[in-house]
Amino acid sequence: MSIVVVGSYVAGLTMQVPRFPVAGETISASSFTAGAGGKGSNQAVAVSRLGVESAFVGRVGDDDYAADAEALWAREGVAAEHAERVSAATTGVAFILVDDDGENQIVVSGGANDRLGREEVEAARDAIANADVLLTQLEIPVAAVEAALDVAGAVGTTAILNPAPGHGLPREVVAKADYLTPNESEARVVAGYGPDDDVSDETVARDLHAMGAGTVVLTQGANGAMALDDDGVTSVPAPDVTVVDPTGAGDAFNAGFAVGLHEGKPLREALAFGCRVGSLATTEEEVVPALPSREAVEALTE
Repeated sequence: MSIVVVGSYVAGLTMQVPRFPVAGETISASSFTAGAGGKGSNQAVAVSRLGVESAFVGRVGDDDYAADAEALWAREGVAAEHAERVSAATTGVAFILVDDDGENQIVVSGGANDRLGREEVEAARDAIANADVLLTQLEIPVAAVEAALDVAGAVGTTAILNPAPGHGLPREVVAKADYLTPNESEARVVAGYGPDDDVSDETVARDLHAMGAGTVVLTQGANGAMALDDDGVTSVPAPDVTVVDPTGAGDAFNAGFAVGLHEGKPLREALAFGCRVGSLATTEEEVVPALPSREAVEALTE
């Protein structure tokens, strides 16, 4: 495989409500949808849609949600030999309430994702060794993330750590990433700031680089992305698109950036490609349906 993604699968169960209920209250939802999610699975599917071979390393439960995941990967051409079912465990699930103002409340049960550890990742060593790029995130145990980075380092595969959702990380884990790809709030949290602290993105990126990350890539929403490495700062704008649903834009960016690195693009071009993929993912509702094809991304560049 060209890109191996070590991460999570989560079934997303979403209800549209007029407002959030208070404790003890039952209200009626106007709609309900169930769909595939999880940062790892999203990124693996996004890579495949961009015309690059992808493999997913993760865990699902022994239930109907697992069958949905397996059908998705088969349909999208994602190799899933290392995405095994765990007996006596449920597939990861997110319960999402969205109110009429567009605000949301989310509760996540990690389920089988929490059963992914160092031993399970080590079992995928050959897949990682045969890949150009490894991509991992923080919806799985840190031990699994660190194992993925260790294996990638040992076999010479370029490693991208997308520290999302953002939380504190040991310095030694950050230092194992060739590329660290947080958004603005995640970057601040990993660097030890509050998510809304008034500090410049460049300062935060320099702090993360000082923690040992090879290249810090900081996504900036509608403003594009910046990268900081030993050669300085590189910034690229985001395309001007009509945003319908920004959910999943980060996953799409990371997939696009990984594809850019796999294809040997220079840093600026890989950033720009990631921004195009991420921007297009905001132009439709829901995450997986909005992940763009290679043809759509190439059309946006013209």
